[in-house]
Amino acid sequence: MYISPNDPLRLLIWQHFGAELRRMRESAGLTQAELASLVFVSASYIAQFEAGRRKPMTDVARRLDEALKSDGTLLRIVTKLVTPEIAEPSFILPYLEMEREAISCHVYESVRLPGILQTRQYAEAIFRAYRPHAPAADEEITELTDTRVRRRDLLSPPSNLRLWVVLHEAALHAPVGGPKTMHEQLLDLIDVIQSHRVVLQVLPFSAGEVGVMLSPFSLLRFEDLPSVLHTEALGNGILRDEAELTEHAYEVFAQLRGAALSPSASLEYLQSLAQGSQDYYSPRQLG
Repeated sequence: MYISPNDPLRLLIWQHFGAELRRMRESAGLTQAELASLVFVSASYIAQFEAGRRKPMTDVARRLDEALKSDGTLLRIVTKLVTPEIAEPSFILPYLEMEREAISCHVYESVRLPGILQTRQYAEAIFRAYRPHAPAADEEITELTDTRVRRRDLLSPPSNLRLWVVLHEAALHAPVGGPKTMHEQLLDLIDVIQSHRVVLQVLPFSAGEVGVMLSPFSLLRFEDLPSVLHTEALGNGILRDEAELTEHAYEVFAQLRGAALSPSASLEYLQSLAQGSQDYYSPRQLG
């Protein structure tokens, strides 16, 4: 049985997972901090799981079972009752679940548009680049693209997600999907900004070292839970909620905002780029 994100029964499932986790932890004679160190998460994550306030994740449930020698009990709860049926790589699922619960999201991207802002053609081009040997009619790529495009719903009522993006200028110069796809992506991005669904600032090349000092990251803020920092590597997503780390990340994001063009200047830049995008993104000879 799959519990949809809007189903009140979901909270009861989370609480059931938390109660089982607490019972097993106490039976093992471990504190929350001790168990956290064994499964490579923070003690506050364990506390939030046990209180039924945060969705248990597949990879964490697996490590918890190993640490508690619980014969896969916690993983079975997650797999059968909690894990959403989303066509996305498994490592990104915990982030997508948190994204649906967040009240605000601050994103820095350096080489591509954030997934939540990608058009269908742009997203499909990226997925095909990841899978260069996939056939033209590939069901998995279609499902992945559909899922990514549906994330756009978070920018419209009844969702209250507030999105603030700092986008490096380099991401706007890579011709993802070709001239037509980029032209349509720019027009869509302009429309989303003008609809006040996102605040976007372009970080220009002239920002120098500020734009190349770090990799992309996202900061999720919740109504009554600690903020979460998400970073991504090849085949791996990392979620951290230690206060010292997330506070530093907010300071870094503020630095990026300060070095970027203003929201109005960024919009003007996007509009000027869109006007000549068909020619700009056409193939050129090097040299």
